[in-house]
Amino acid sequence: MISATTMNFGEGQHANVVFDNGPKMISLSCDNSCGRLTTLSRSDIRLLIHNSLSGKVEDVTNDVFGGEQGSTIRADIDTMEKAMKWLRRTNWGLSS
Repeated sequence: MISATTMNFGEGQHANVVFDNGPKMISLSCDNSCGRLTTLSRSDIRLLIHNSLSGKVEDVTNDVFGGEQGSTIRADIDTMEKAMKWLRRTNWGLSS
């Protein structure tokens, strides 16, 4: 399933698109840097797994992409391709 939300804060605009595949989700957030950009071209990706038993959502972004926990993964063609491959995987390994 694919869903989206939008928000406006004065000149600031934000859109979030979520791609769901079972318990796995890609969250793609785009904004216009509080109105400093003319398009929603500042984007980042988060990879999430929903644990139906605990009800918690685990952020596995840095397990897949590397880097320190909580670091920003900029959305571009390469990171989106890797995220979509992760979303389609049927086993639970976290590496590409």
